[in-house]
Amino acid sequence: MSTSTRSWVEIGSVLALVGGLALVAAQISQSTDITRIQLDTSVRQNWRAVDSTRQSEEFAKVLAKSIEQPQELTLAEFIELDAYYLGVTDQFATFASHSRAGYREEVALEATIAINAEIYFGNPFAKAWAIRHFGKMSNPQPWVKAFLTSIQHVEPGGLEAKYRGILQDIE
Repeated sequence: MSTSTRSWVEIGSVLALVGGLALVAAQISQSTDITRIQLDTSVRQNWRAVDSTRQSEEFAKVLAKSIEQPQELTLAEFIELDAYYLGVTDQFATFASHSRAGYREEVALEATIAINAEIYFGNPFAKAWAIRHFGKMSNPQPWVKAFLTSIQHVEPGGLEAKYRGILQDIE
């Protein structure tokens, strides 16, 4: 084979290799995008599962009671609320896992925790639950620290304030 032909074959081989690498990079990028979409879908489904709990008439009464008359809660009602708040905080742990894996920015994680802390833990019972559940951890994960910090700054009201605000908006 002549030198000229060999040079053209080498150039063709290099171009084929570069093209193959570009194709692999595109497939990895597409796979990453698909994974992000699946994770976001999973998170939304989990939030709907947590929120669907509130949609039962009986649980809505228990949740309202925890806001309006927390001293009147029975042990059975407390057990329901415990599972509910664990479901909410499990979502925070999921967000933290996504953040560690690079699928969610740390800033977005903290903002998500702060917003949801205000909504779900903006009443004395929920705040006390969170502090009792997470406050005595000797080495809490960063998301737990962010959560505990967020609930310290939450104005009282949470769901009740959201409800009252909506009522004012429609009057």
